[in-house]
Amino acid sequence: MTPFNESLRLTPEQIAEFHKQAPAAKSPDSARQKGTKYTWTSYSYEKQLELAKSSRIPLLAVLAELHRLHFQARNKKAPIELGNSRLRTLGFSHHDKKRALHILERAGWITVKWNKLRTPQVTIVSGFTHGV
Repeated sequence: MTPFNESLRLTPEQIAEFHKQAPAAKSPDSARQKGTKYTWTSYSYEKQLELAKSSRIPLLAVLAELHRLHFQARNKKAPIELGNSRLRTLGFSHHDKKRALHILERAGWITVKWNKLRTPQVTIVSGFTHGV
């Protein structure tokens, strides 16, 4: 062994001392097994929109916009009006939005009240983290 590698080797006493001083780490799996519910996650709205625009996947843009609107809503169980303007700035049409909403509806994440020529009313069912 080289002198460098030799200096990195710990003695059994040093290892024992380290374990005494280090706090026990809780793994996410152990917390999940105990029934702990994770209710908050970091979500970068702008990065999601950049990804949606660069990948040309309207579902990502619709999800990001629904997350934002749901987070801002006072009543988390009330329907959300999902307009076209923000999606249009990313290059998506109202047809793209409609297809994405149908996908989320089939997946059971949302229900949609379709109004002929008006903005659809989206109700979050599951899949979102802000208090549903």
